[in-house]
Amino acid sequence: MRRSTPELLRLYDAECKRKRVFIEEVEELDERLDRITVAVRLITGDRQFRALLLSEGLATMPNTLARRISGSPPAQTSTHPTSAEASPRSTGEICPEVLGLLRDCIGPAGLFALLRLVLPVRQIEIARLMIARGPVSLNYVKMLVALTPPSLLIKDIRPQDEIASLSEDRRAEMESELARLSRAFLNALDRRGPASLELVAASRYFDRLMDNSKVVRFLARNFPGRFEDFHNLAGIVLR
Repeated sequence: MRRSTPELLRLYDAECKRKRVFIEEVEELDERLDRITVAVRLITGDRQFRALLLSEGLATMPNTLARRISGSPPAQTSTHPTSAEASPRSTGEICPEVLGLLRDCIGPAGLFALLRLVLPVRQIEIARLMIARGPVSLNYVKMLVALTPPSLLIKDIRPQDEIASLSEDRRAEMESELARLSRAFLNALDRRGPASLELVAASRYFDRLMDNSKVVRFLARNFPGRFEDFHNLAGIVLR
């Protein structure tokens, strides 16, 4: 039995909302990390403060924080294949990258039949979204395939007719929004783990600074306009 348009729309709305919440959570995590980075960059720019850190045994900071302060790009952590790496295959085949991603998943019947309707780059994206969502849902895949842009379909046809009643403008709007959110969600998914570890390391280092009485007195005397901000950053990882 085919899913009706209202059902697909409910699934679409719920999924977009879930992705937005996750993206906002990771953005908040990054914002906390940026605040600590800005603060440490500011105070370590003072030569006398650097000398104080050295004398107090606080000159060595986490490598990830030092890289951020210097402006070096973060190390690449994602091992997922990208669109450029997707192996070209004949029409209707499942690309090996997808088989690798799904090797430990129990997929529902009909999964690969749906994936064969889209190009390898889209297969990879759908597989990653499925794994992140968990458990694997055939209805979820149906929605993703139904809202796949024509340029990513194997044939220039609509693999699902549940959205046939929607206007072309509405369908294009949904395709665009889902594509945008999916890209942002996968980027946030890759970023969350490393950023969480960076935040813990940076926060612990900053807490060590703020637990040192000489450091606190120096900051209060030399950065009076920012001292309250520094104080509020202490323990930020726990908030």
